[in-house]
Amino acid sequence: MAGLAFRRRLGAAVVRLGRRMGAPVDAHATPGGLDPLTGLPDRSHVGAAIQRRIDAAAAGAGVAVIYVDLDDFKLVNDTLGHAAGDELLQHVAASMRGHVRGGDLLARQGGDEFVLVATAGAGRPAVQHLAERLRAAAGRPVTVAGVEVCVGASIGIALWDGEARAADLLERADAAMYEAKQSGRDEIRWSEPGRSRDRSGDRSRVALTATLPRAVERGELVLHWQPLVSLARGTLSGVEALVRWNHPERGLLPPAEFLPFAEETGLVTAIDDWVMAAVAGQRREWRAAGLDPYTGFNLSAHAARRANGLERALALIAEGGDVGHVTVELTESAGLREDERVCAFVHGLHAAGVTVTLDDFGVAYSSLSRLREVPARWIKIDRVLLRGVPEDPVATRTLVAALDLVRALSLECIVLGIETEAQLELVRSHGVRLGQGYLLGRPMPAAEITPLLVAAPVSQGGGGAAAAA
Repeated sequence: MAGLAFRRRLGAAVVRLGRRMGAPVDAHATPGGLDPLTGLPDRSHVGAAIQRRIDAAAAGAGVAVIYVDLDDFKLVNDTLGHAAGDELLQHVAASMRGHVRGGDLLARQGGDEFVLVATAGAGRPAVQHLAERLRAAAGRPVTVAGVEVCVGASIGIALWDGEARAADLLERADAAMYEAKQSGRDEIRWSEPGRSRDRSGDRSRVALTATLPRAVERGELVLHWQPLVSLARGTLSGVEALVRWNHPERGLLPPAEFLPFAEETGLVTAIDDWVMAAVAGQRREWRAAGLDPYTGFNLSAHAARRANGLERALALIAEGGDVGHVTVELTESAGLREDERVCAFVHGLHAAGVTVTLDDFGVAYSSLSRLREVPARWIKIDRVLLRGVPEDPVATRTLVAALDLVRALSLECIVLGIETEAQLELVRSHGVRLGQGYLLGRPMPAAEITPLLVAAPVSQGGGGAAAAA
């Protein structure tokens, strides 16, 4: 009896603590189940909360599960750091908490995912309105780490159909959320009875991750080369190396299929080394044939942060010949990161004569003050900024503003994703000198791009992209 009384007093204290923090806490929640970051109940309460509402549903109250997943949260984490990501989660949790009705349970499911278990006596319209309020609350701009950020929320909703178990209802809400994220993000989707999330893709990616370490050893990685084109002359100005995985069962895989998992597991450092060595080897072959094209390739932030990363990178680059004909591309988020090792890496490349290019400009949260300090010579305008151009006037003005910003910083830009003649004419009319895209040339093996280099007027060594343009 004494133990039971103690647990009851402890449970009551947890409830009082949650109320003082403003967190909706289920009165039936077990002690110690608060998420330490947000003060919300953690995932251990969700299943039981759903089941309690199912048990009570016979009295006429419906049951709704609303699954919320933040969009672009990983981008904030990668760009501004995990402390900023934690601060953002706290802001979002507090904002959503203000829209939760008495008797409903808002919990942090894990990571950037939240679950609201609600009564649905007023039917679908009331639940839809509640979900819209949660989406608006999650998408409210907040300042973290001195930067204003705004993330959306993909939301899935499942209503109890009179038969589903608690786990099934949660699974349906998760499946609906996944559909919302796949259809464009920042959307709300309803689940239909019997529908569950297809996780075959997840299993496939797990399998890829398991076999990726052997891909380098077995020689399954290959390079394809995408033309870099002078827009004024319509001629080849250089090439960019893009890694592909020639998977023995699935065929040629683009980097989006495996590099994110390589980043998460640390395998990307081996891929970075392989890319640098393969680029150097191809450059030696081209030099033996009298060719010395301007060559670019991507490196991850892991290459910059590893011990002796700069020395290793410069040694591998030099094996291919003149380092002045090479550009190392770092993503904008990596290149602008407040990280002493990354900063030293970028400045060391610049001091050695290697051109530094910031890739994916326009998809991350840029610090303009940091952008002025980074010794980058080129900025790649990401293909997302060309979506809808030139038909959509807002998209066109956004692209032009980005081009003006790059010029104001005295930098040169390369526009990616040029796929139509109208896009080509627009960027050319705004002074862009270099571009890439399927209209100008798709990535291809070395055997296919070498004849183009032979015919290019700058293929005998042109002193880099600026001279080639």
